[in-house]
Amino acid sequence: MGDEAWESFNLMHPMLYQKIPTLKPLHSRTVNSQCGPCTELQFRILAEQMPDIVICMNANARFSYANSRIYELTGHRADEFVGKTCHEVGLSEGFSLLWAEIARDTFAKPRGVDREAQFEFKGRTRVLHIRTVCDKLSTGEPRLIATVRDITALRRDERRINDLVQRLTHHLNNTPLAVMEWNSAGACLMWNDEADAMLGWTWRDVKLGRVECLELIHPEDRPDFQILLERLQRGQVASHFVKCRTLHRDGSLIFCECHLSALLDADGQASSILWMANNVTDRVLAEQEMQQLTTGLADRVHERTAELELANEELQREILARKCLEAELISISEREHRRVGHDLHDGVCQELSGVRYSLEAMSKMRRKGTVLREQLDNLSGALERAVHHIRLLSRGLAPLELEDGNLVVALEELAANTSALFHVKCTVKCRGRAQRLGMEKAINLFRITQEAIQNAIKHGDATHIRVDLDLLEGTLTITDNGNGIKDDAPAPVRGNGMGLKIMQHRADTLQGTVAIERIPTGGVRVNCKFPK
Repeated sequence: MGDEAWESFNLMHPMLYQKIPTLKPLHSRTVNSQCGPCTELQFRILAEQMPDIVICMNANARFSYANSRIYELTGHRADEFVGKTCHEVGLSEGFSLLWAEIARDTFAKPRGVDREAQFEFKGRTRVLHIRTVCDKLSTGEPRLIATVRDITALRRDERRINDLVQRLTHHLNNTPLAVMEWNSAGACLMWNDEADAMLGWTWRDVKLGRVECLELIHPEDRPDFQILLERLQRGQVASHFVKCRTLHRDGSLIFCECHLSALLDADGQASSILWMANNVTDRVLAEQEMQQLTTGLADRVHERTAELELANEELQREILARKCLEAELISISEREHRRVGHDLHDGVCQELSGVRYSLEAMSKMRRKGTVLREQLDNLSGALERAVHHIRLLSRGLAPLELEDGNLVVALEELAANTSALFHVKCTVKCRGRAQRLGMEKAINLFRITQEAIQNAIKHGDATHIRVDLDLLEGTLTITDNGNGIKDDAPAPVRGNGMGLKIMQHRADTLQGTVAIERIPTGGVRVNCKFPK
């Protein structure tokens, strides 16, 4: 093997001499000039040690040597190739034509051939890297020395890498995040389209050094951001999320949420820092505006609440004053009832009784059967009935039983007087008769019953009224069989008049409730609940 061919072969496969240190001097012109040309045996020993296929051909593309690696590619042993062409060995016509062309080009170009070729071997597509050099045998006959490397996996990995790079580039250019990468020296390695749009600087501007990393940060945020970059560069943190303000090329303020991560080398130092920024300016400004509106609304609500509290306090005072006035009015009314009742009983009744007795005395002085005596007897009877009615009225205005809290007896007397005066059936049923009530509670319950009975007679034309008192449960019910309540009835009949309001006020005084309801079969029911 000649010096020129050997040197070219050395350049083709420098790793060969790392495997066979004793043969290292053979690749040096200086050593070769001292030791002489490489022998064929040494060449073949070297070839067998190589990871690639090594073959030798003459000018007719006929093999003179092939190392054992050729079997892995073709399925034929090395000795099957000696003295034959590719076609004679049984390889494809395209493969044979390729090697004929490579042989021709190699002998025409002293520096040899370097090319890639793709072929089908054993049903699989293989990509081969072929490098050749021209050599002369000891006989002076020229020959071709070639190395063939199967780079199928390499090219497949390269395609995958290229595909990943294209996909990553596509995603980076279409992500809503600004993506930037800076090395430890401060040079920008990556700058996507969103970074252009967000910050106003182009990739060319950054590559030319027209802007640096920290210049993108608002001056007030730069010290903290620089500390973070230094920690990332020293490998103290692998990644970090931070909110900061950045500056657009035109000087406008941009609010960003940033995620920074460091790519560490073998020494634990950052070889580069990836910076992904999300523009949240619109959201921050909206939040600030919302906060201002919320603060203003809170102030307005506070002011309005204070106004409402003052108005409520004033209303409560008015309600209290009104309740006091209503209580005083009822108290005055009750006193007037008693006074009128007493006046009727002690005054008018007594006067009428005196007149009646005088008429009876005059009647006795006349003979029976005379017209005058009959007239006097009639007048006496009329006066007696008037006195009876006035006494019933006076008992209704001021029942003496209420002063002792004996509500049951007062209600029974009210029922009896109602039946006598208005000729209706009025009954009372009581549960817990032994219970005694305070005078005020007894009076209020009596007046509620009295008002309900009057409404049933006056507005409902009732003929039967039932009063049910349950002192154990604290309920009072007055039921009638009258005409009921019609939708077009006047307010007092529907229960919106003064009578119901007074009943409700009396129930409120007892800390109870009163309600009026229609009975489906006809009539009205008044329900009053009071504390036991």
